[in-house]
Amino acid sequence: MKIKPEIMLLKNQDINYQNILITGLDESFINYVTSFVIQKFKNKDFHIDTSGEINENLTGQLFSSNRVLFVLKKHPIEKEKVTILSNKENVMLISCLNNKNANQKKSIFLKSENMLLLECYTLDRTSKGEVIKTFVEDKNIEISNNIFWYLVDNLDNSFVFLKNQLEILSLMKDKVNSLEAIERALTIENKIEISKIIFHIFKKNTILINIFKKNIYSPQDFYILLSFYKKYLEIISNSSTKQEALYKFPKYLFNEKKIFMKIYDQLNDVKLIKIHKNIFKVEKLIRQNSGLYYEVGLRFLINTKKIIIS
Repeated sequence: MKIKPEIMLLKNQDINYQNILITGLDESFINYVTSFVIQKFKNKDFHIDTSGEINENLTGQLFSSNRVLFVLKKHPIEKEKVTILSNKENVMLISCLNNKNANQKKSIFLKSENMLLLECYTLDRTSKGEVIKTFVEDKNIEISNNIFWYLVDNLDNSFVFLKNQLEILSLMKDKVNSLEAIERALTIENKIEISKIIFHIFKKNTILINIFKKNIYSPQDFYILLSFYKKYLEIISNSSTKQEALYKFPKYLFNEKKIFMKIYDQLNDVKLIKIHKNIFKVEKLIRQNSGLYYEVGLRFLINTKKIIIS
């Protein structure tokens, strides 16, 4: 059986499986989920064995039951059989990053109602929306629709950091519907500025370059910049009228509506194709050599301006 770990954590769900596999690519998330699961079994008076071996002769600690949770960093056997514990009261927890061995075992865990698979990855937009929705509902926090989508677009994609940001948000009470208060409390100004760089496109090149220098510090930052460019260009490409584009434009960016409409007026199919080709080109360059992100990024920014205003 497979359960979304982020929802399990937020709902504080109980865990009743004899075999548990926690894997994925987000190591901090894997560690967080592993600690959560271990604590659940501690609360049930299990003895926690972190030796990395399965020793079913373990009797547990004094005053506890004889039930044991074996915590492993890799699967103890190569063959397909997974349930190797003779004592059905004991539990085996495997916690590891994705690897060939873990991938081979996933299908076994998926097919069994008595086994649990928890895959820990960076959250996509849908998953992040589910986490935020679940959190605010459980905490009885009232937020507007505009604020909700603002949080989806701007909070961290890693569950561990996202949860910390949401915990801070829960302390804000009535200020939770103020964009300025949220930005100050969560210190996400850098990402906010990255999302707004395109709306400075009509300013002098010296100003554009200065904005880039102050906000783009890594290849990851530049990828964020490109993602916002693609997002806004997609709205324009898929809208047949200004009204349709404005309807699709994020409501929390109300201060940027005028510039967005100006960009809409300046663009046509030929220019959109040129910009998309440039995006594809710079993404390929940075994948080949991430150290070029600064020079490539600046060139992309200025070239995009030239295309839009030409």
